[in-house]
Amino acid sequence: MDDKSGLAPLGHQLRLLRTRRGWTLAELARRAGTSASALHRYENGWDRFELETLRRIAAALDARLEVRLVPSRAPARRARRVSAKALVRQLAPLFWDRDLREGDLTRHASWVVERVLTSGGRADVQAARAYFGDAAFRLALGRRGIDPRTRRYWRLVLGEPGRARQGP
Repeated sequence: MDDKSGLAPLGHQLRLLRTRRGWTLAELARRAGTSASALHRYENGWDRFELETLRRIAAALDARLEVRLVPSRAPARRARRVSAKALVRQLAPLFWDRDLREGDLTRHASWVVERVLTSGGRADVQAARAYFGDAAFRLALGRRGIDPRTRRYWRLVLGEPGRARQGP
């Protein structure tokens, strides 16, 4: 359980429904018209869901999809600094093309932050932001490797609304 409502995170719910049916990722992907790799990311905490994909997954699982906004009662707390080891463990699924190591956090910080922004979810960004600081994220958002749509999204989420729009 991840929140105060008592509901399990969506990825956990997906895995539970899929495994109860005895389906592999490939089987659910075929039935839902998506990829097994996308389902794997969803089940492992990636939270950049496409609503239409969620609808197809829910239909394939014969489940009802409910999207709710629940007001928070407590003010948002500043993320605490995470250790390099914990951050590497959390971000490892984003680095499918090579093993992420603790040394990469210092030697290749901009590459790590860029990957988190383009492939990670909110929890990944919060953890990386607590580790690297806001300056590293501002720098990464200015790099060419971030597409304009992703750049605008994260600038809004990270509280830089004055810089969110580009162009005339």
